[in-house]
Amino acid sequence: MRVLAIVISLVCAGLPGHALAKPKPKIAVAQFKGDPDGKVAEAVVDALAGKDFVVVTPADVSREIAKLGLGDELDARAVRKLSTSLEVVAIVDGTVRKSARKRTLRVEIHRRGKRATGFTVEFKTAGSATFHRGVHDQVLKRLDSGEAEPEEPDDNDNNVASKRASADDDGDRKRATSDDDGDHKRKSSDGDGDRKRVASDDDGDRKRKSSDDDAVAKRGRSRASDDDGDRKRDASDDDASIRKRKGKRRDAGPTATALARAGAGASVAQRQLTYDTRSGFTQIPPRVRTTAGGGRVDGELYPFALAGRGGKLANLGLAASYDKTFGLSIKIPNLEVRAPISQSHYSLGARYRLAIGESSTIAFGLDYVRRKYIADRARLMAVVLDAPDVDYSAVAPGVAARVPVTPMITAIAGIDGMLMLATGPIQLTPSYGPATVYGIEGLAGVDVAITSQIGLRVALEYSRISLSFNGKGQMTTSRDNDVTTQDVNGATDRWIGLAATLGLVY
Repeated sequence: MRVLAIVISLVCAGLPGHALAKPKPKIAVAQFKGDPDGKVAEAVVDALAGKDFVVVTPADVSREIAKLGLGDELDARAVRKLSTSLEVVAIVDGTVRKSARKRTLRVEIHRRGKRATGFTVEFKTAGSATFHRGVHDQVLKRLDSGEAEPEEPDDNDNNVASKRASADDDGDRKRATSDDDGDHKRKSSDGDGDRKRVASDDDGDRKRKSSDDDAVAKRGRSRASDDDGDRKRDASDDDASIRKRKGKRRDAGPTATALARAGAGASVAQRQLTYDTRSGFTQIPPRVRTTAGGGRVDGELYPFALAGRGGKLANLGLAASYDKTFGLSIKIPNLEVRAPISQSHYSLGARYRLAIGESSTIAFGLDYVRRKYIADRARLMAVVLDAPDVDYSAVAPGVAARVPVTPMITAIAGIDGMLMLATGPIQLTPSYGPATVYGIEGLAGVDVAITSQIGLRVALEYSRISLSFNGKGQMTTSRDNDVTTQDVNGATDRWIGLAATLGLVY
């Protein structure tokens, strides 16, 4: 045993100091409000990671929040669950605000069982050494000192103070009684000299008792002053907490800054095709007007932001949508015959999103768009359908905005210009021939947050494609396939619809 003890002592003595050092505390950094590209949060992670802390990144925190089904508000319950799941001693979040020349970061430090504490940093560049040092030192100071907002005074503390004061008084009385008994005994044995000493001792006892009573009273007044200060600070902190929570709810639009969204639902749309004919032309092609319901899927993804990477790439995303009508057909004029119609449209493209203020966004996009309306003529046999098919394709640059209007509702709007690539059979020579074509698309609607991760989108959509023919085409207008001279100057193709999709938001 003695040999084993010696060996263990030698091994411990040979270990380097850092091997026996206390492990570094683990803290988590959540995403900051007003920091859509994640640059400021990334700078805070860089400032804290190193010799003093082990840091959980905002991307990992977001994934854990989604996994636990927590909302954006880090209340006591959320802090308790999140800190336990991540095994961290503190969670850091905050808000970035912009002024004319500087930016301000308000950092909040949340710990289990304690009230949040925080500090404010003004900066121009989040990557500067001054910013890193300031954030690191402030967080370290608060965690090392255990600083937290004061708790409500406990009635037990007042009881303890009362008991201490009562015990002091009892002690004073007991000491006075004991001294009086001793004085009486000395008085009996020592005579007048003892009476003088007794009088002197009584005066000293009264002075000491008065001094003790004054000290107790001062302690009581000091505690009352501290309680008043605590109540004032608590009231101020509660007001600040309420304002903070209201501010977060006001800023937190349901999908204004979502990293990903996937939705599915239903739509209804009406299509109208009208013609502009030459003066005096009597054989006007029949106007097309059809209405039908369909299904809709759509989605949006910002992969670099979702992966926790900051920088300009965090603003780059993808968007797609597809809509297909069901059971649509068109009736042949003057005949009891209907032709089934295949009607659909889809878009696929890129987005670059920028933050406006703390929660609104504007996104610039470039999409490839396809929209078709084609009749199935196989069942018509000899019957002629005097309506051309269309199969539009276009490149569509556009812009879209999202603005939270209430804690639960975000307004959405967008408009695209369609640079037409093709129109399908309507421009072939047997129809109306070559044409100059242009188009626009737009939408307006709302996103309604049902939960923190589920939202309902309702949008009104409009599309208009205008064709101006050059007069070189022909159009069959009789059941006998007689070809007449084409006297149609142009056509206008309109779609107007309403779509509602239920989406999963991250």
